[in-house]
Amino acid sequence: MSWKKIITLLFAVLALAISALAQDRDLELRDTAGRGKVGTTGMQFLKIGVGARAVGLGEAFVALANDASAIYYNPAGLAASANKTVMLSHIEWPGNINYEFGAAILPVENVGVFGISLGMLFTGDIKETVPYQGWTGGYFNASDWVVGLSYARALTNRFSFGGSIKYITEFLGDERASNMAIDLGTLYDIGVRGLKFGMNISNFGRDAKYFREQFSLPINFRLGAMVEVYRNGTSSLVASFQGDHPNDNIEQLALGVEYKLRDFVALRAGYRTNVELEKLDKVDEPFEGLSFGAGAKLKVSGVKAQLDYAYSDLGFLDTAQRFTIAFQF
Repeated sequence: MSWKKIITLLFAVLALAISALAQDRDLELRDTAGRGKVGTTGMQFLKIGVGARAVGLGEAFVALANDASAIYYNPAGLAASANKTVMLSHIEWPGNINYEFGAAILPVENVGVFGISLGMLFTGDIKETVPYQGWTGGYFNASDWVVGLSYARALTNRFSFGGSIKYITEFLGDERASNMAIDLGTLYDIGVRGLKFGMNISNFGRDAKYFREQFSLPINFRLGAMVEVYRNGTSSLVASFQGDHPNDNIEQLALGVEYKLRDFVALRAGYRTNVELEKLDKVDEPFEGLSFGAGAKLKVSGVKAQLDYAYSDLGFLDTAQRFTIAFQF
């Protein structure tokens, strides 16, 4: 079978899988007046993408994950890491919310790749209000923390797997809720034109609780593929496709492209949307659209550094910006 037939077959399988998920979800939507399960999960900060490179690609990154941000998008991608890496991300979210994320990667020969990550979200001061009275004159704040340990290993030169275990804590004023969750991922390299398939399930864990009220974590299943569209001696172009199946919304599709020049400068664009959004009858739910990004690599005193920036449109929620820097030793 030729590589063209292989690519066609694999993309057909991917399309059928996403279509099946979408049809299944459409039945759920009919049972809940078109709103799915929006608002039924907590610890929503876990859904905020942490890597500027990935976000510049519309977060169609589960099959392309080959840098330190793979610790979030698909831990199996960490298996490709050959160097010690430290990554820091600053995310400016709507509502004057800031999210800081850091990760460190350590490859161990003949054992695998280990990683550790830390995410911190801060809201700043919020006015305290009560029903029928309004503002009490006081303030409170909310914050979210997640600490993760990851491991990845290449079982063959084409197949790798990885996983993370995370401890999550959410503070709301004087109250708190904590939970554990795991991420699992796989990555398969077809070996033809850089074609890879990736799969990941994130935030899988038991329900969390505030007082007597329980809520689920925002579990998400990602399935995607990437292909090298073009390459010559100085530049390359890759395209990445992804379908998401979250437990608190309808399916999403994402497409991203990345152009690299001399492995020094990169330009990125992506598009992320809800599947069949028009069937929601214009329900006011967040809508993610276009995203753009750029990156550059530097080398100082033997240390490699990569700088990335991403801008994403969040519809009526305005925009978000991300800045990421990574060092390789």
